[in-house]
Amino acid sequence: MQSRRKHPIRLTCEAIIAGYVSGSGSAAGGIGSLLLGAHNAAGELVYIGHVGTGFTAKARRELRAKLDELACPDPSFAAAPPRAVAHQATWCRPQLVGDVFYREFTDRLRHPSWRGLRTDKLPHQVSLPGEH
Repeated sequence: MQSRRKHPIRLTCEAIIAGYVSGSGSAAGGIGSLLLGAHNAAGELVYIGHVGTGFTAKARRELRAKLDELACPDPSFAAAPPRAVAHQATWCRPQLVGDVFYREFTDRLRHPSWRGLRTDKLPHQVSLPGEH
């Protein structure tokens, strides 16, 4: 009989912040989730998912202030992100990079959780998870 892992395997990747969805409830005034991207093998910025967990209330407000300074009218992705995300999004120039925990990557991050900003990485250095 196999035993189940009490703590699932968590992988880490870098992701480019390309927009956000505003927070509501206890996250009001901050971000609710970040819209993330990475560069594919052709160098295009592609949507890889969104992350809405792993933030403190303070981090939500601070990220919102930084992203509002980078606001732009249109998404920077090579292909349009899912409509369910796009209609609620505030887009920003893809200049900030963060670390994200995740369990699996298909064409989207599965079970992502925010770790924090990466000031040592530039957006052009970020590729799809598993591609280096």
